Amino acid sequence: MDNIYLLPAALFPAIPLMMISFGNRYTTLATLIRKIHDDLMFRKLTKEDKETNRYLKQIDVLRKRLTLNRATSTLAAMAFITNLIAIYFAYIENFTSFGVVFTASLVMFGLALILYIIELQLATKALDTHLQDLADL
Repeated sequence: MDNIYLLPAALFPAIPLMMISFGNRYTTLATLIRKIHDDLMFRKLTKEDKETNRYLKQIDVLRKRLTLNRATSTLAAMAFITNLIAIYFAYIENFTSFGVVFTASLVMFGLALILYIIELQLATKALDTHLQDLADL
C-alpha cells in the first residue's frame, strides 16, 4: 500500500483537461445556438416556411448535445471532487474508504467519457447533414 497515492494521482491531471474540453464544446454550442436564434429572429420565419423544418432539426440536435454536455461536465466535476476525497483518504490511511471513493471517481469519469463519445457522435452526424446539404447543391 506504499504506492496507493499513484492511483488518484494518475487520474488527477486527466479530469481537469477533459473539463476544459467539455467547456470548449459548451462555448461552441452556445455560439451555435445564439447564431440560430439571431438568424430565426432576424428572418421572422414561421412554421410554414420550408427552411424552418431544417432549423427545428438543428435545434433538436443542439438541445440533445447541450444536455449531454451538461451531464458530462457535471460527472467530470464530481469525479474530480471524489478523486480529491480519495487522495485525502489515502493520506489518512483509511484504505477502505479510499477504495470506495476512488472507485466512484473512476465510474463517474468513465460515464463522463461515454457521454462525451455520444455527444461527439451527434456532432459528427449534424456536420454530415450539413455536408449532405452542400453536396445536394
